[in-house]
Amino acid sequence: MNSPMNNEMESLKFFGKVNASISHELKNIFAIISETTGFLDDLTQLAKKGEKFDLSILENCNASIAEEIERGFQVIRRMNRFAHSVDDPLKEIHLASTLELTAKLTGLLSYAKPVKITEPAQDILITTSPFLFQGLIYQILCELYQIPETKEVLIRLDPVADTQIQLIVSNFASSPCDFLSSRDIKGKAAKLNIDLEVSTDPAEISIRVPRSVDL
Repeated sequence: MNSPMNNEMESLKFFGKVNASISHELKNIFAIISETTGFLDDLTQLAKKGEKFDLSILENCNASIAEEIERGFQVIRRMNRFAHSVDDPLKEIHLASTLELTAKLTGLLSYAKPVKITEPAQDILITTSPFLFQGLIYQILCELYQIPETKEVLIRLDPVADTQIQLIVSNFASSPCDFLSSRDIKGKAAKLNIDLEVSTDPAEISIRVPRSVDL
């Protein structure tokens, strides 16, 4: 059984891993902006000496900087959403957008693969622990990315009952998915009353999420 201390340490490790990947992405963005502004400075010095150059170079540099600034804003918006996931132990969340955010956060990892989420026409709301739920999905995706043959992960939302939503995770290489039986994943799933099942033919993980949970 996981002790409260172990649970707290696992939560801190997850929070730290996400923030480390975010800071690394922001560092890359700042590096590109710094290199581009350095190039602009070189052009300025050449212009002062009377050298001529194609003005389209300036346009391309400005466009590159604007693109990186927008990418930085997107990363910060995701960081803020993730940071606020610890505000409430239980909260009603939009399931599809929470899955999308979690997939985007894993997308900052060097070994991440594309994730495609298919949702029904109606918006699905569930009441759960946003932080624990994101931690569980994040960990499952990270494990699937590391299966060498995996090219893309598909997640399909399927309302199977008034009390449950089923997430079908597929398109990864056939694997026993032994990681699902790890103490950490099983502990998170049990705390959220989530049932995990795996089939190898075809390779699918069924994640049955209650529409409402009491911690």
